[in-house]
Amino acid sequence: MYVELKNINKNFGNFRASDNVTFSIEQGKLIGLLGPSGSGKTTILRMIAGLENPDSGDIIIDGVRVNDIPASKRGIGFVFQNYALFRYMTVFDNIAFGLEVQKKDKAYIKERVGELIKLIGLEGLDKRRPHQLSGGQKQRVAFARALAPNPHLLLLDEPFAAIDAKVRKELRTWLRETISKVGITSIFVTHDQDEAVEVADEIIITNKGRVEQKGSPAEIYKNPQTPFAAKFIGESLMIEDYGRLKGFSLDKEYPKAVIRPDFVSVTKPGNEVYPNSSATGTVEDIFFRGNLYELRLRVNGVKLTAYRSLEDEELRAGDEVSVLIYRLYLYNDNSVKLAENDVFRNVNEVFI
Repeated sequence: MYVELKNINKNFGNFRASDNVTFSIEQGKLIGLLGPSGSGKTTILRMIAGLENPDSGDIIIDGVRVNDIPASKRGIGFVFQNYALFRYMTVFDNIAFGLEVQKKDKAYIKERVGELIKLIGLEGLDKRRPHQLSGGQKQRVAFARALAPNPHLLLLDEPFAAIDAKVRKELRTWLRETISKVGITSIFVTHDQDEAVEVADEIIITNKGRVEQKGSPAEIYKNPQTPFAAKFIGESLMIEDYGRLKGFSLDKEYPKAVIRPDFVSVTKPGNEVYPNSSATGTVEDIFFRGNLYELRLRVNGVKLTAYRSLEDEELRAGDEVSVLIYRLYLYNDNSVKLAENDVFRNVNEVFI
């Protein structure tokens, strides 16, 4: 493993920012540290960078314990949330800054900065200053500056937080493609699930200073391993009376459930694929989300959310509908398990 954290603990006064954090990262991977505010993800990033020191535990990079190595000698590039560009320097000079600190010769600096300006797609803008750039362009310059000294590891602290939504989406694709092209091991912090899913090879979910789960975006979405992961990932709705839903029985060991909109199928009465396992519900509200409709439903007293394609037959608030729930995640204080609708386990059911 290229990066390893072993039993890392960090307190700020009475606040436990890192609680026995342990994980490892393979070389060349792009990792997303995902969690809510205060979950400890930025503290982890700063300790890897050497900007904070752990109270206990080991940080190992490429086989070397780096706890006592200064940040400037760890071979790490850092991209800050607010860009941290030098206002009075040009694009060229901002990118060249780290190379000049390393006392590289002018010919090398010119060649290296030229390569990076081409990499980030800002040819012809090398003489501009930060105030003459868009937010997306500033972030690209910050990225190039971090890459200029040829670091072994790249860290990014919420790199898209200061950018508007449309540009942020474009930069996600650009960042993934660029890091893949460069081949550098990278870790980025985010609280945005969509961002983590679109960009990261693997996601590490943090909560209250602990690592909840680590895996690919698909693995974490399909197989949450802890109650927090099940509730945090996706558009999750927590319900306690899931035994009232058709096709499910209450499990006393797992008194609560998580249901996601994509677990719910809504049709008009008479169009059911599995009529014996579909329940009657009422549409309480409908929201247009651009590429789909979001439905708020009530089924046997339980409130649910579902998605519906724009191509499907139009529904209105107050309509009666047939609702099939495919699966739930059941959970207690310590564990999670998947529960499938009885229709998918009962091979003897006859459909008419």
